[in-house]
Amino acid sequence: MRMRNNKVNVFLSDDEKFILKRDSSKLNLSQSEYIRNLIIGYEVKNPEVKEETKNSIDEYIIEKILKTLEENINCLIKVKNKFHYLGYFENEQVIGTKIEALKIQNSEIKEYLSSITNDKDNAD
Repeated sequence: MRMRNNKVNVFLSDDEKFILKRDSSKLNLSQSEYIRNLIIGYEVKNPEVKEETKNSIDEYIIEKILKTLEENINCLIKVKNKFHYLGYFENEQVIGTKIEALKIQNSEIKEYLSSITNDKDNAD
């Protein structure tokens, strides 16, 4: 049996509705629970949220490039192994050289990304 039998309809402006949704979700409460807590005089304390430093768009793009580059290196390694298995040793050597060049580029990009991150941390 339902403990609460009285239904109340309330009209809110768009701004008020936004605030209700935002504040109730911050506290992990339903909108009904949030309103009931306000009615009984519970002082709602919004939890302190630590702002995480978000990566800039450049860092995000660099991370995506790194991920794609690593995936391509792994695919090339599989192709190289297949060439070796089939006996195409010259092609295997060429691909091996390309893989090593890509690994060097990958490590240089990682170093650059870490230097950007360190510079940003030191600036704070």
